[in-house]
This record gives sequence, C-alpha cells and structure tokens, in this order.
Amino acid sequence: MVETQADRQFRKMDWAHSLDSFDVDDSGLRKLAGDRNEIVITQGIRFRTPGIADANNIIFTSQWDNYPKEKTISLSGKASHAWFLMAGSTNPMQSQLTNGIIEIEYTDGTKDSLVLRNPETWWPIDQDYYTDGFAFSLKMPRPIRIHLNSGEIVSGGESKARFNGKKIPGGAATVLEMSLDSSKTLKSLTLKTIAYDVVIGLMSITLSRTE
Repeated sequence: MVETQADRQFRKMDWAHSLDSFDVDDSGLRKLAGDRNEIVITQGIRFRTPGIADANNIIFTSQWDNYPKEKTISLSGKASHAWFLMAGSTNPMQSQLTNGIIEIEYTDGTKDSLVLRNPETWWPIDQDYYTDGFAFSLKMPRPIRIHLNSGEIVSGGESKARFNGKKIPGGAATVLEMSLDSSKTLKSLTLKTIAYDVVIGLMSITLSRTE
C-alpha cells in the first residue's frame, strides 16, 4: 500500500516532551522487501511494501491538521482475516484509551472494527512498552514487531525479553490481526485517528481470501 509521504522523523507530541524527537530509519525494511517489494513474517503472512529507497510506503492519519483525520481505501471480494502492518506514535497521556480505529465495511452496510488502544493494540514506533506483571501489564499478547533499521522480525516473547521498555534504534512497525465475516463482500477499509497528540500509519494490509 503506497500513498502520501513517508516521514523520516517522528516528534513526540505530549506537551511535557514537545521538543523530543526520534529518527526513523526504514532502510532495513526496504532491504528485506528487495526487488520483490514484499516481506514474509514467520507465520507465512506476506506484506507488500516497496524496497526502493524513498518510495512512499505509508499513509498517515492524525487529529493534527498536517494529515487527514481519516483515510478510506476500497476493498473487494471476501476474506476471513486481515493482517495490518502499522507504525505511528503515541505517548503516556494517551494510555488506557482508544487512539484510533480500523473500520471494515461490507457491501451490505455492516461493519467490523479493530480498536487501536494504548497499550493493548497500538504501540509506539520508537520503543516497546514496559511491563512487569504488576502495576504495568498488558491485557493482550505482545504483537510481532518488525524493526525498521535492521529488518529483523521479532516475536512478542522475544520483544519482551530484549526490548521491554527500551528504545528500538530506527523504530519498529507492528503487526496486528483482525477477524472478518467471510460470508460478506468487502467494500472498504477506513483508518481513523481518534485521540489527539498521536499519528497512526498504515503500511500494508494482507487479506486471507475465501474466494
């Protein structure tokens, strides 16, 4: 999925750290994609993403006016699951609340949705969340993350062991999964940012087709 500009730098937007910045380096991801413009994660799920340097490789939404608040992409056919490759920002001020949402609309007008909530289903590009099993814990398993600088694909368990609460050089994208109604025909996907002070980006979507 290739649209709009690919930002090289994310600025932390919570008021207490307004001057902090983080350099995003996706050279490893592009190298991994190579001439095939495709990456494959451990489960065999494939994501299309450009290997060419500086080719646009993400769409952003945000409540900030330099990006649209939502973006809709046309879909077709039927599928039982969707996998999303995503990257963006969040901060402690947006914890324990919905940062954004992915809505899948079917041709009959019904919808399914994946809520992007910090810290369960929306992760910051610059680091992994810190958890200790007590005061700081997650309600869902850690997702697969793809380190943008190295192209390394890191499982949730490995990510906790190596990067629990730590910065990730160059940043990391997050893989999310959503179940779909395979009896219905797909119409569109809409990505919305709901919370202020965050940026939500979609890099690729893969559908498990039923027909």
